[in-house]
Amino acid sequence: MELQGQIETIIYYNEINSYTIARMITEEVGDITIVGFLPFINIGDSITVYGEYVTHKDYGKQFKVETFKKNMPETLEALEKYLASENVKWVGPKTAKKIIKAFGDDTVFVIENEPERLEQIKGITNEKALEISASFVESRELWKIVSFLEEIGISSSYAKKVFDLYGINAIEEIKGDPYKLIDVVKGISFKTIDEAAMKIGVSTDDEQRIIYGIKYGLLLATYNGHTCVIKNNLLDFVSTLLQISESTISVVLKQMKARGVIVIEERDEEEWVYLTEYYEAEVFIAGKLIRLDNVKNRKHITNIEEKLEKVENLNKIELSEKQKEAVYTVNKNNVCIITGGPGTGKTTIIKSIIELYKRELKKVVLCAPTGRAAKKMTETTGEDARTLHRLLQISKVNDVKYINEEIKIEPIDADVIIVDETSMIDLALMKYLLMATYEGTKLVLVGDVDQLPSVGPRKYIKRYYSIRENKSNYTRQNL
Repeated sequence: MELQGQIETIIYYNEINSYTIARMITEEVGDITIVGFLPFINIGDSITVYGEYVTHKDYGKQFKVETFKKNMPETLEALEKYLASENVKWVGPKTAKKIIKAFGDDTVFVIENEPERLEQIKGITNEKALEISASFVESRELWKIVSFLEEIGISSSYAKKVFDLYGINAIEEIKGDPYKLIDVVKGISFKTIDEAAMKIGVSTDDEQRIIYGIKYGLLLATYNGHTCVIKNNLLDFVSTLLQISESTISVVLKQMKARGVIVIEERDEEEWVYLTEYYEAEVFIAGKLIRLDNVKNRKHITNIEEKLEKVENLNKIELSEKQKEAVYTVNKNNVCIITGGPGTGKTTIIKSIIELYKRELKKVVLCAPTGRAAKKMTETTGEDARTLHRLLQISKVNDVKYINEEIKIEPIDADVIIVDETSMIDLALMKYLLMATYEGTKLVLVGDVDQLPSVGPRKYIKRYYSIRENKSNYTRQNL
């Protein structure tokens, strides 16, 4: 169904996704509440909306907008209202009336092409005239972006994100490479982007289409916690996705490998395909863990048995032999992994480690991947525990599909770092943690194989195990 009218009032507007509730005046039905994703809407705008009527349990009859388009003013009266709204910088109702009176039917031409003529209006300087023109043109371009996205089947709810990234050149950018939208807009499907690309004229065997199809397959694997996929499985998936031959995809895979976009690693008689940033992150994590473990053990405590006994007496506890073995393992090695289910005594071990090293005047830092886990760690140990994001002074990166190679990480001032619920740490966060860990600092990774996994890819520990499995001082301690 279609309705045409003018925005009278904006009741609610979400700055993040442009979800809007507004009142619209129409000739057909009078005033009606419209709801939907309406980026760049202002009071006074003339729009055509497409959708259907719905009945809200509290607010009654509404029009749910599926798509819409903005109608540029067709009369001088409508143009005056448009200029007087929030669409154009420096123009209010009085100035809008003066501009229309001065230029009449030539108003749009003057604003766009001869803005210096606006200076004849009292109060408009040369600087303001240029800003009025730029603001008017930008507003027109915004609507071209919305209309363009709608034409190729992309919801207008994504228009603001597209504009924020590419500005008024968005249409040219998207026409040049529509698959860029995959990286720009979270949640938009490859199928939607692919269909839009076909509408623009991208051919079935276009190289960029195949590249993004391959990247999409690899990214889907990361959503399931994997940093790589078997090459033959990837070829089969992409072939089905794009409806092209595996031989054509293989050619592009080789080109991507040559350009450094992907890495193909042979192991276990299979070829495994990685996005390069994930491969390099895995290699960095494995290498850094080994370097941390192999460096001289500068935090070794002498007479550990005697000192641990004093800690037991102080805390009025008696450690089991397995728990003591875990503490001794931490003392002997720079990197340790302590695993065990609920009730196996991991917290008691952590408290004993904290007390031991505090008595040696060593700084122990406690952290966990989530706020809930950090809070629980604080409650059970009596010591301050922070989230990894807070410890590393980085913001959450949930909207980012790739590892941020330019992120700046400050080193952690600690002699011992104890990380709880390690299973929930994904590849990127583990890399950032190890970037911040000095060689010589002890790293204790605590967890439970039955804990929740990370949301992102997380296969770095397996790589570390495979590298370390033949070493005599292997430091995994199961309880």
